[in-house]
Amino acid sequence: MKKVLVLIFAIFSLPLLSQNNSVVSGIVKNGENGEPLPYASVSLKNYPIGTISNENGEFDFYVPKSKQNDTLSISFIGFNLYLIPLKNIRGNLEIEMNPALNVLDEIVISRLSPLEYVQRAVEKIEENYPKTSYQTIAYYREKFIENEKVIKKDEGVFKTYYPKPSDSLKNEHQLILYRPADNPQKFQFMRDWIDKRQAKEKKKAIKKGEDFEDFDMERDMNLGGPETIINLADIRNNDKDNFLNPKHFKKYEFSFGDETSLNGETLVTIEYKAKRKIDHVKDQGKILISKETYAIALIEGTGVLSIPAAIRPILFLIGLKISNPVFSKTIRYQKFKDTWYPSLFRWDANVNLTKRHMFSSNEYAKINIGQVFSINELDSPASPISKSKQFDSSEEMETQVHNDLNLDWNELNIVKE
Repeated sequence: MKKVLVLIFAIFSLPLLSQNNSVVSGIVKNGENGEPLPYASVSLKNYPIGTISNENGEFDFYVPKSKQNDTLSISFIGFNLYLIPLKNIRGNLEIEMNPALNVLDEIVISRLSPLEYVQRAVEKIEENYPKTSYQTIAYYREKFIENEKVIKKDEGVFKTYYPKPSDSLKNEHQLILYRPADNPQKFQFMRDWIDKRQAKEKKKAIKKGEDFEDFDMERDMNLGGPETIINLADIRNNDKDNFLNPKHFKKYEFSFGDETSLNGETLVTIEYKAKRKIDHVKDQGKILISKETYAIALIEGTGVLSIPAAIRPILFLIGLKISNPVFSKTIRYQKFKDTWYPSLFRWDANVNLTKRHMFSSNEYAKINIGQVFSINELDSPASPISKSKQFDSSEEMETQVHNDLNLDWNELNIVKE
């Protein structure tokens, strides 16, 4: 009898236990074929905090104790919104998303061409995106991988101040938390050649009585911090992607993709493809645009970066071969109170390197680099960050932590590996 009572108590305690646990974990799948859905949006229904699933559809989502009466919201473009009250969650979730029914029941001829949709979207940027200052708390990661070994992986949590577009101020960042990779490896490609070259330069400097600063490859591999990826991705910037830049429109082919939806909002898919290389880049992808407001909700793209012809003879002379780097990127916005705010900026690039040797085996390296900037929380209006706490990408990250919010890694939503 006692065992039965214990079992009954355990069953009825499950919802309560799940409320005391502040992390909800799970996997997001396509309900039709069971395939994982990467970069699905995981958030609360009534409060603008969230994270995304990783490439395998997996996520860990921290829920503040004050918000545990809210509802978990999972969204993925082209699928119906999935909602579940937090109090009903028991253990890890396996979420099967149902594809949204076709937005169009019959073929409708659009009154706009694909290019005209893109032009409208560019014209409406000021109208659809924040007109006032705001701030975000975001998870940031930059990585440098050589032959599947981690050479450098820096993770941080940043508070970022975005001034209103009419201000001349730049975005300001404050590093709240930082942690490096647990066991980074040494970069190996052309290591002997680089070490010998550095030793020679050092000897020469000492002979001349000049100062010499050793170049630490692992330490000095710097992707520029969060401002780099924001500048690359934020469509409010004047320096837009080529396919959103009116002066390059004629260099692209634009076509319609399938109409889809996000949280009940109809989205028009515009596929773009460069006719030729522009500034050494040839890219293609898709832009999802709100049919009602012409807001850009998502950009996904891939491309190839060609090595400039002027550099190739130099590479040949030193016996170095670089395959044309291939990159991919995702830019996603979220709608909150009729305004579209950033949700996710990410890019990855892969390149293969070969160093030819006359009398020994060639060296090979497969390099993967990338950045992720995933918004956890946003707030508007906001105040600028004091100069003493502003992040400087030229300085070491670990020396710039200002955790005046008293945050902890266990209280934050990161992009799961």
